[in-house]
Amino acid sequence: MNLARRHHQLIRFASLIVAGCSLTYMATRSPARRDVTEEGLSRVTPATIEVIQGVSAERPVTVHAFVSNEVPREYVTVRTRLLNILREMEARGGDGLTVRIVEPDSHSLESEEALENYGIGSVQLADRSSGRVRAMDVFLGLAFVSGPRTQVIPFFDRGMSIEYEVNRALRVVLQEERKVVGILRTDATIMGNFDMHTRRREPPWQIIEELRKQYEVRSLNASAPIPEDVHVLIVPQLASCTQEELNTVRDYINAGRAALLTVDPVPLFNSSLAPSQPKPSPDGQQGGMFGGGGAPPEAKGDYKGLLRTIGVQWDDERIVYDTINPNPMLDHLPQEIVFASAESGSDSVESDDPAIKDLSEVVLMFAGEISAASGAEDHFKPLLQTSTRSGYKTFGDLYETSMFGGIMPKRQPGEGSPVTGRRNTLAARINTMTEPGDGQTPVERNVVVLADLDLFGDQFFMLAARGGDLDGDGLDDAQFDNVPFLLNTIDDLAGDERFLELRRRRPTFRRLTTVDELTTKSRAERQVMLEEANARADAELAKAKTNLESAVELIRDRTDLDETTKDVSLAGVEAAENRRLQARTAEIEREKEREIEKIDNRHSRAIDEIQNQLRLLAVLIPPMPALLLGVFIFARKRRRERDAIPTRRRHSAQSKSNAKSSGGAT
Repeated sequence: MNLARRHHQLIRFASLIVAGCSLTYMATRSPARRDVTEEGLSRVTPATIEVIQGVSAERPVTVHAFVSNEVPREYVTVRTRLLNILREMEARGGDGLTVRIVEPDSHSLESEEALENYGIGSVQLADRSSGRVRAMDVFLGLAFVSGPRTQVIPFFDRGMSIEYEVNRALRVVLQEERKVVGILRTDATIMGNFDMHTRRREPPWQIIEELRKQYEVRSLNASAPIPEDVHVLIVPQLASCTQEELNTVRDYINAGRAALLTVDPVPLFNSSLAPSQPKPSPDGQQGGMFGGGGAPPEAKGDYKGLLRTIGVQWDDERIVYDTINPNPMLDHLPQEIVFASAESGSDSVESDDPAIKDLSEVVLMFAGEISAASGAEDHFKPLLQTSTRSGYKTFGDLYETSMFGGIMPKRQPGEGSPVTGRRNTLAARINTMTEPGDGQTPVERNVVVLADLDLFGDQFFMLAARGGDLDGDGLDDAQFDNVPFLLNTIDDLAGDERFLELRRRRPTFRRLTTVDELTTKSRAERQVMLEEANARADAELAKAKTNLESAVELIRDRTDLDETTKDVSLAGVEAAENRRLQARTAEIEREKEREIEKIDNRHSRAIDEIQNQLRLLAVLIPPMPALLLGVFIFARKRRRERDAIPTRRRHSAQSKSNAKSSGGAT
């Protein structure tokens, strides 16, 4: 029986649909996968594949994945990437690796299992889709179980590297031998402490919890030698150590063992830990103007001498500032918050050093400046630096003693030094050699010195987990690399290179470079205007002081007055001139504030003009290609229509038109 032509076409169409569905199913079930994204974040690296394939049937691992079926729009990428890596694990893992993916609802049995068995609960997120905001309970957690050992990742936030967390959790649950990181107990209690005033226990900082996922972390007392099995020693705020503790640290470093030292001119989380302040008393009591102090505090040791010994010079009074801020949303922050980044002109973040390779931006707050000691220049390698538009202020420029004891920020901070035109070093690696003595062979020191302890702060870990969302609108506004920098530094000191490459695999934060370039000039002009205003104010004050000194010298040089009369005249002149000086000083300050306000207003208007121009271009440029294409198609269509008219008809129409024109003219 012969089929009609339309029947043949229908059968062919149905065959194509069946073939397409079959190929799609085969592709989803095939272990062959390819990541075509630019960063390749869904592609599993060879290091992770090695760990996955290393799971044997003798030591099986079960991965319980609790992943919600519906997530907010900004978490869709996280969910997709997590499922892709889980499917890669399922496809590449051997008989010992089992991957179980569950899609729990808020009040389902699966959600109870996740919470009761593994401590994985839902996280309430804001969903801004469909033009409204609603709360959504989301599960994005993993539990790795191998016999009695369990490692849990409660929630994957937007800024977390999924492959890095999975790789590390697998290694931990397989119970590999872990290296030891020692935290020296100092007045900076980053390991946690019991507060005698509030009667509460302070939790350890998040950096400690992060290190515990990879290392064995110990709290060490410097009154005894550092144990031999400690691979890295971290000393928070070296300037708070006694001489006995410094001697222990020196012996450890001179043995060629790795150390991370922090020296901060004013830790913001506790300004009483500034080097200029005395150590707190052992019982936690503080003396003050009303008395009642506790036991006398110990004296601080010669921390500057220890730093010079290893090749570092540190002025503990200097606090670095930088006039360049590459983040428009954070333009209101004080200049003492420094952004060490490629945008600020610091090429240190482009170095091949494992601690900073491929990093984008590291934030330091009220940090100090370190430099190479005499003779150690060849062994001093800067890791983080400011831009060339930086300088420094002293501790006295920014802080003063409170009437109740302790220190407090000044209402009118000092101006500090002018821009130095050079880069200030904020962190450095030191590999000086020890001095030979008593038959001992010189060894190379392995030390990293950071001039800021606030760089360890919990706020940077929370911001890194959110993916750089500063204002909570679901969009990434910046990318700060404090967490990768710290972990890379500790890993490099410990000789553990397993996770260095994984931390570099992350979405590229792409700035609006055109906006940044256009606003950079405006910021530079604003800074020049501010410096000119400050210079004019300083000149006016100097002139007023000169007038006072001249009036005083004029009376002192008079020979027709006795000493008593001179003293009385001097007292009257000084009182009058001081009143004039105070009034003139207040007037100069008001004028300077008004000038600065005008400069800020002009700067804001310039930024607004640039942004408005870009908004206008963003509205006008996108439809232009479609309009040009429409004009081209319209012209082409009219030309074809004209060409389709027979030549005889075109000439006839032209003749009639000419005749009509001639008749009208007559």
